[in-house]
Amino acid sequence: MIQSSKRDIHAYASGAFKPHGLIEFWTEGPVVRIEAQGPFNREAIQAVGVAMRELFVAMPPAPQFADILEIRHSIMISPEALEAFGRFLAQMSANKSAPVAVAYVVAGDVEGRSMILPLLARLYAEHGRDFAAFETLAQAEAWVRKRLSATA
Repeated sequence: MIQSSKRDIHAYASGAFKPHGLIEFWTEGPVVRIEAQGPFNREAIQAVGVAMRELFVAMPPAPQFADILEIRHSIMISPEALEAFGRFLAQMSANKSAPVAVAYVVAGDVEGRSMILPLLARLYAEHGRDFAAFETLAQAEAWVRKRLSATA
């Protein structure tokens, strides 16, 4: 399986404010893997957009790919960051670079889980994404494999 090197959003941040949160991502075959720890601000989301564009230029995704995001500590996100995330999703759709499925792994003790996951689910639905949240990585991986095989 071809795997890209990890990218950290802090290397892609620009502007007056530093990104809040830690976000690293890489590819594993047809899956973009993301490990994140919030809370997140707008600058973090903007840095993700820049970093993802570079990743897709360096290693174009498979025609059918999925995302698995593992969130630790906190999933809290500012209203401005949520708005920026919506723009990021719209841009991915416009560029025809949207995943066929997005799985979040968010344990029950992650701060903001019950408040933020419904907001994200609604945002993903607005942008036509197949989205689900799980408490374990194994559950998310099984769901993603099923979605990828259904589109193959």
